[in-house]
Amino acid sequence: MDKNKDNIDFLNLIYQNAQMGLIGIDAVKDKVESAEILKIIKEQRKEYEKFCKDAEEMLAEKFGVKEEEISALKKLASKIMSEAMTINKDEKNIVKLMMEGNEKGVIAIKEKLNMYKGQEGILEEIIALAEKLYATEEHNREEFEEYL
Repeated sequence: MDKNKDNIDFLNLIYQNAQMGLIGIDAVKDKVESAEILKIIKEQRKEYEKFCKDAEEMLAEKFGVKEEEISALKKLASKIMSEAMTINKDEKNIVKLMMEGNEKGVIAIKEKLNMYKGQEGILEEIIALAEKLYATEEHNREEFEEYL
């Protein structure tokens, strides 16, 4: 296996995972009326921006490549789903949508962590970034539980 390719693929997954978080947040943030929920969403948005930036920087500095954006189709599908689920501005639906997004992120990151952790050639700083994203996704999901 090409370890550079594996490292690049892993970083791109981290980047895309965080990018999906940004897309989801941007699709619902203007529909949130609760100041508490809006504060959580804005804090989470900052976290996802940092993960995107960190992954972008590692990809550029360590491998000389640009991040792979999420496909336009996947972005559109996510926006349409968010719009449909939040059409009536029901905050419980928004909270559920955010939690489901976090859960998808948890699953995607955990799968790759299990695949790459301990593999020769996978950079420890990428593993650490993925573990931090995993913990953040878990925490973000838990933050919403009281609003169900």
